[in-house]
Amino acid sequence: MLVPQSSTGISELRALIDVIQTSVDKLEETLVSRGQTYPSLDTLYSPETEAPRTSPDVLALGDLVVSAAAQLIASVPSACLRAAIQTHVPEILREAGPGGLHVSHIAAPSQVDPTKLARILRLLATNHIFKEIGPDVFAHNRLSSLLDTGKSVFEIFRDPDAKHDGSPGFSALFEQLSDYSMKAASYMPEIILDPVMRRTGKTAFNRAYQTDLGSFQWLNLPDNSYIHRRFNMAMEGTARMSVPWEVFEGFDWEGLPEDSVVVDVGGGVGSQTLTLARRHKHLKFVVQDTEATRPNAVNYWNDRYPEATASGRVQYQVHNFFDPQPVIAPAVFFMRQVLHDWSDVHSVSILRQLRDAAGPDTKLVIAENVMEYACPGSPLTNLDVSISSASRPHPPPLLPNSGAASMFTYYIDFVMMNTHGGSERTLPHFAELLADGGWKVVSLFKGLPGARGKLVAVPYRGGKL
Repeated sequence: MLVPQSSTGISELRALIDVIQTSVDKLEETLVSRGQTYPSLDTLYSPETEAPRTSPDVLALGDLVVSAAAQLIASVPSACLRAAIQTHVPEILREAGPGGLHVSHIAAPSQVDPTKLARILRLLATNHIFKEIGPDVFAHNRLSSLLDTGKSVFEIFRDPDAKHDGSPGFSALFEQLSDYSMKAASYMPEIILDPVMRRTGKTAFNRAYQTDLGSFQWLNLPDNSYIHRRFNMAMEGTARMSVPWEVFEGFDWEGLPEDSVVVDVGGGVGSQTLTLARRHKHLKFVVQDTEATRPNAVNYWNDRYPEATASGRVQYQVHNFFDPQPVIAPAVFFMRQVLHDWSDVHSVSILRQLRDAAGPDTKLVIAENVMEYACPGSPLTNLDVSISSASRPHPPPLLPNSGAASMFTYYIDFVMMNTHGGSERTLPHFAELLADGGWKVVSLFKGLPGARGKLVAVPYRGGKL
C-alpha cells in the first residue's frame, strides 16, 4: 500500500518533534541534577550564565535541538546586524538598562534616521536579537548582548578605530562577517563563472574591492586600520566561541616527555598556548607570528601568565611560516585555524617548511574544521586513519553532518573561499593535502558539531610518499 505523501511529511515532522522533546527532557534532567539552569533569551550573556551550556553532554543535547529546529527556521539577514553594531546600538542599550530606550534616542548618537533604524531593529527582534518592549522601544536580550563591546558610547566616539580593542571579540566577529565577507560573497557567482579569474586564482574579495592584493595584504594598508584591528579582535572572538577544553582533545599532551617543545605556528598572541601552558607545566612553548602581533602578544602574556614568559618556558618568535622553520625537530608543530586561510598550493608550501624542520618523532597537530559530507555512508576506511568522535551520529531524519548545528563551519568555508581563496576541508582532502606536504594523517578526533576537529600527522620517511 502506498503511503500518502502528506502522511510521510507528517511522520518526518513527528520524528523531528520527538528529537526535540527527548533532547529537551534529557537536558532538563541533566541540569536539574547539577543544580543548574539553562539561560533564557532574557538572560544577558556572561561567562557565568554560559557555564551550564559548556559541558560536553549539554552541548551535544543542544546541538540535537538546534539541528532539528533549524530545519524550519530561516536565518536573519546579516546587513541588519552590521547596521546595529555600527550604530552602537548594543552599547547604547546596555547603558539604558533593562527598561530599554526609544529608537529616537538610540539613533541620536550616530545621527541616523530613527524610522529606518526601528525597522532594522524590529526585523532583528522578530528573529530574537534584541526585543521590542513597547512601540519603538528596544532593549537587550541574551543574543543581542553578545554584540556589546563592553565599552561606553563616549569611549567609542572618542576613538572609533579602537572600538573592538580589548573586547571579547564577538561584536568584531559578527561585524566582520557581515561586512567585507558579505560584500565579497555577492560577487561569488561572477568569480566561479569567469575563466580569467579562475585561472589567475583571484577571489570574490578581489572583485568586490577592485584590488589585486590578497586579503591579508589589503588589511595591512594604512587606510584599513579599523578593519585590521577589528579582524584581530574577531579572531579572539572565534577563540572565545570554542569551549576551553577543546584544545586538549584528540592528542595526548600529558604523554609528551619533560621539556618537550611545542611550536604554535601562526599562533597569534598565543591564546591556545596559554591554555596548554597552564595545564601542562612540563612542556615548553614557542608562539610564532608576525612582528605586528608581537606587542599584543607581550601584553597578552604579561596580563595573564607573566611567569611563563619570564622563566623562558614560553617564548614569542617572529616568523613567516612560508620561510624556513627555525625550530628544528620539536616534539609538536601545532596549528590552529591556519591552513583554512590558504589555498592548497600555499598550504603545501607551509607544510613543506614544517616537514623540512621535523625530526623523526615530530608530530603535526592541526586544529581545524573538518567538513562532513551531507550524505550517509561516506567511504573513509581506505584512508587508514584512526577516527574517534565526541558525539554520536544524529538520528534520521536529521542530516548526518548535523545540519544547522554545524552550519557555522560551512558558512566559514564560504567566507574562506570568497575572501582568502582558502578552504575548510574534508578528511580525504586533508589527507591528500598533507601527503603533498610530506605528512601522513594518522588520527582524527571529531569534535562536537560546529567544533574543530584535531588531526594528528607524522612525517613520511624521506619527506615523500
